[in-house]
Amino acid sequence: MKINSIKVFGERHSGTNAIGYFAGKNFNLKFQYYDFLGWKHRLAPKKDEWLKFDVQSCLFIFCMRNPYSWIQAMHREPYYEHYPKIKDLSLESFIQFSIEDYENCITMWNQKNDSYFRMSEEIPHSIIVNIEDFHLDQKRFHSRMGDLLNKQNLPLIEMNDYVNGRGWHDEKDIASSLQVPEFDEKIVEIMLSLIHISEPTRPERISYAVVCL
Repeated sequence: MKINSIKVFGERHSGTNAIGYFAGKNFNLKFQYYDFLGWKHRLAPKKDEWLKFDVQSCLFIFCMRNPYSWIQAMHREPYYEHYPKIKDLSLESFIQFSIEDYENCITMWNQKNDSYFRMSEEIPHSIIVNIEDFHLDQKRFHSRMGDLLNKQNLPLIEMNDYVNGRGWHDEKDIASSLQVPEFDEKIVEIMLSLIHISEPTRPERISYAVVCL
């Protein structure tokens, strides 16, 4: 069956908007919204839920990001309207603060990324992409999508604008926002004690990019 739509999942600040715009614009794919398996920042749905939908014609894109730059972005803008004072927390307090239904941000990061890996192995068509790798080499991601969709000869339309859930931002720089911060030793120790996914446990830039067919 021909793939004609995309569904993007990923935590806040993980490039879901940029990746979604890129995929839709380059490959003329319909963007699936809230009525198709819910909020894009949720835990990935389990099999008994997604089996109720037409996943055969949909490409699922799971967006991930280095946990160190991600936690810094979340601290600056948590998109958490339930408790406005969250923005007043120090980074150390923020990392350990209960958010949504999770014990803390890192627990949320662990569980959501675990769910993306799990779902990517279950569904017919999926790509897991690290947002840092995407911006370093959009041509490579374009080529992988082209191979998956059997559309290898389409021209590349790069996505070099800063976009998030609140729109486009000419004043913001993508490269600096994705730069991995140098946290002090105490912050690193707290994060390492909480992160449980095996690969992203180093402050260096981490590659998650795999293609699951």
